[in-house]
Amino acid sequence: MKKRDEEMDDQKWFNDQFKDKITRFDDLHAPLIPSSQQFDELVHAHKQERSRKLWKELLLFWITACFVFGLMLWIIERNWVWFAILQTIVAAGGMVFASMAFSRRRQREWKS
Repeated sequence: MKKRDEEMDDQKWFNDQFKDKITRFDDLHAPLIPSSQQFDELVHAHKQERSRKLWKELLLFWITACFVFGLMLWIIERNWVWFAILQTIVAAGGMVFASMAFSRRRQREWKS
């Protein structure tokens, strides 16, 4: 067991040898902390980008929905059999898309 004086001597020796070098190293490698304004700008830019993406997706959804409904109305006037076939294809496509989207989410959860 070391005596108290020996521990103090070791600490004094360590401080004499390495204190200046460690302080200089810490000063050189200090992390740069951005200002709160930069964080606010980052959040605002992210919100704008996300909003723009959501509006594009909504527009694509409405265009697709108008096309599908127009096609369904045109087919209903022509022939009920083709209308039933179209409905089946759309339902199958929706189920495939939903299963792919949910399976990706499950895989992402396990990876992280």
